[in-house]
Amino acid sequence: MVNTLITNYPSFVVVEYHIDDAYATAWGNARADFYGATPLPWFAYDGLWDAGPFDHYETNLLQRLAVPTDVTLELSGAELAADTWEFTTEVCVELGGAGTTMRLYMIQALDKYPASPTYSRNTFRQAAATEDVTVAAGECAEIVRSFTFDATSMAQPEDIVVMAWAQESLPGIPAEVHQAAQLKWPFAEAAMFADGFESGDASAWSAVVP
Repeated sequence: MVNTLITNYPSFVVVEYHIDDAYATAWGNARADFYGATPLPWFAYDGLWDAGPFDHYETNLLQRLAVPTDVTLELSGAELAADTWEFTTEVCVELGGAGTTMRLYMIQALDKYPASPTYSRNTFRQAAATEDVTVAAGECAEIVRSFTFDATSMAQPEDIVVMAWAQESLPGIPAEVHQAAQLKWPFAEAAMFADGFESGDASAWSAVVP
């Protein structure tokens, strides 16, 4: 189901964290604690609630896509070396919107990894330092971070994905994700949602899988 949604909805930003297996990471474990992710597998829906039940994933996604947001987010990349890139996230609040404080996240994932289990999509690999920003209506904030991709990622560079999202600066859910974007190799141009910020909120889900 998640694989189908990723394919059918290009604006659907998904990162999966493995827990209690060989692919688990400290950062992923911290995100699972943030969301109170039990039982597994578990999805956080826009940083607000469990996206389940499983057979309602698409219905719930469509409902969230219809919710407007006044936050925009643009993600762009520039090559520094063969395996190192610098990424810029620019988050803005539209004129007439409500100024807000947000925590900006930026992570690197690797799609279709590991090969087994086959449900692994956009598996978390590394995270940049977060930053809290306060953005007034009609203004923007920017963070710049760099990632050096490891040998595992560079073995399948076409599956490298960099994601950024702007989320309420809270210690746990509910903590709404105001907007998100993803940029895929070779990071040729700025990435933002094709169907426009005015028409739908970013549906940035965090997935936790065993």
